Amino acid sequence: MTPIIRRELELLAVWGLFILIVGAIFGSTQLLFIIGLSVYTAWSLYNLNRLTVWLNKPSRNTPDSSGVWDEVYYQLHHLYKRQRKARRKLASILTRFQKSTQALPYATIVLNEADEIEWFNQAARQLFDFRSGLDIGQRIDNLIRQPEFTSYLANKSFKKPLKFHNNQKDILMNITPYGTGQYLVSARDITLANQLDEMRRDFISNASHELRTPITVMSGYIEMLRDSGNDSIAMPLAKIQKQTERMEAIITELIGLAKLETASAVDLSQEIDINKLLNEVYNEAVALDQGSHIFDLNIDPVKLYGNYEELRVAFSNLLTNAIRYTPEGGSIGLFSYADETGSYVAVRDAGIGIDYEHIPRLTERFYRVDEGRSREKGGTGLGLAIVKQVLDRHGAVLKIESIPGKGSVFHCYFPLVR
Repeated sequence: MTPIIRRELELLAVWGLFILIVGAIFGSTQLLFIIGLSVYTAWSLYNLNRLTVWLNKPSRNTPDSSGVWDEVYYQLHHLYKRQRKARRKLASILTRFQKSTQALPYATIVLNEADEIEWFNQAARQLFDFRSGLDIGQRIDNLIRQPEFTSYLANKSFKKPLKFHNNQKDILMNITPYGTGQYLVSARDITLANQLDEMRRDFISNASHELRTPITVMSGYIEMLRDSGNDSIAMPLAKIQKQTERMEAIITELIGLAKLETASAVDLSQEIDINKLLNEVYNEAVALDQGSHIFDLNIDPVKLYGNYEELRVAFSNLLTNAIRYTPEGGSIGLFSYADETGSYVAVRDAGIGIDYEHIPRLTERFYRVDEGRSREKGGTGLGLAIVKQVLDRHGAVLKIESIPGKGSVFHCYFPLVR
């Protein structure tokens, strides 16, 4: 029981005792008791009516009263002040949010549970030609009429972003659920980025094809000069031949990389025969190695899906790197395994290892930890870039573990499809 209620009851008890005493003196206790109770009830109803009026239209000033009603009005007044303060704070937060999102370079849209637009920023107005006064409250799929987007929105599966074409623009869109049935949509125009990427791929592909013919001609003449029997030029010609072969290998891998980047999406419904694949890669590596290293093949039954030839190239590149950088007589392992999250195919070498700061950049094109040593070993600097491109196309990830001086393990991780 609160102190104010206790005081009110004490006051009622005092008044009740007073009525009993006065009633006993004048011989009309029951009448006085009824009159007192009626007065108290009328007073309470009067204050209850005033409270109802105030609640219908709250203001800073609460009605004046006494007793328990004074305490009720006092508490309501403080509650009203706290609510006003909270509302002002929320309004300030909302204003700052709207100002910050209006300044974002990406289109930002808020949807309700019926996919109706509740709010959008200036970038969304420009990207999708929205109109402030008319499009608020409209279903977004009535304004963005693209089959890919409509299907994406209807499926309610927003783990991956959506790329689609709209109004002669390439759009990259993310939708994030939040609150109760609400969605935050962010989108940006990637048309220029796609055009630049396409130009880069075309340049690499065209340049590679154009370079291949002169390299082939040079190789032919070099071979002819070497067969001429002139010993004075044998050594220079051997070095020229080696560099020509290296350039041809770079061109071949650049063309292969360009083809991967422009190829259609991989059909991930095709299951790979893991035993056949890894045995083929293993046999190719053993033939290339010619007995210089010790090989270990360990195949656990794992499930892989995708393009057989692309995966063969990726795993072959990893094994070729292991042969290239493992000292003669060292051990090289090719193995597969699985855990509760997915499947792995891994290559282990016994090379000099890689310092930690180099690992994040190993899959960049032409990136080398030691340029002189890489060229000496015949590397092109593109092998791991090809591996990464193949794994990206299969929804997989390359994980690298390395201990300097002891070797490295390259894990190709294929997560389970949920």
